[in-house]
Amino acid sequence: MAKQQDEYKICAYCEKSVPTILPDEFICRKKGMVCATASCRSFIYDPLKRSVRPRNIENK
Repeated sequence: MAKQQDEYKICAYCEKSVPTILPDEFICRKKGMVCATASCRSFIYDPLKRSVRPRNIENK
């Protein structure tokens, strides 16, 4: 389970990051300009930044 939680520890899901015009770049309050897949010790998960894919539910 720890490996699964580590997958979400990226700057794209961090409370301290703000997206920029560039698709893979974020501005972090701690580190400045960072890549979307980067992470650091001050990571705080923000569930509202995560996009959820709709499930394909078939009626049987």
